[in-house]
Amino acid sequence: MFTNLLCVAVLVAADRVFKAAAAAYLTGEGIVLIPGILGLRLLEGGNTGAAFGLFSGNTGALAVISGVCSALLLVMLIINRFGYQAERWGFIFLCAGAIGNLYDRVFIGSVTDYLEFLFVEFPIFNFADVLVDVGCLLVAVCVFFLPERKKERRPAVPKEEPDDEED
Repeated sequence: MFTNLLCVAVLVAADRVFKAAAAAYLTGEGIVLIPGILGLRLLEGGNTGAAFGLFSGNTGALAVISGVCSALLLVMLIINRFGYQAERWGFIFLCAGAIGNLYDRVFIGSVTDYLEFLFVEFPIFNFADVLVDVGCLLVAVCVFFLPERKKERRPAVPKEEPDDEED
């Protein structure tokens, strides 16, 4: 459980560092990282919605939804009853991504985006978005493609041995 929460904290911290660096160093046209594939371009204050601009302008409602989802994901990580490591990591990524963007919505008023695909017309996104996408993919693979593992459950009350003696 502690490891799960530590992983979430490290990923959220990384997201904050990346967003702060983008805000501090990216200006104008941006930077090409991989020609024709990936670049960095700051989009501050423009993302008040969810994925692909859905629910744009509803930052407050999205913050509440993100907060509730983050709390539920944290509970799942504390309970720590995953069938596969990929499932566990999926929930860690989902939780960290949700908290990363929740922070922006609550304290900045919009989500800071800075990653841009150059080979296709696609919305600018950030590390937290990548975490959410990868987390969803991992959980989906575990749910739809991997066999369900039986979790060993210990009885709440130990079974008593039958009495072999006759009275």
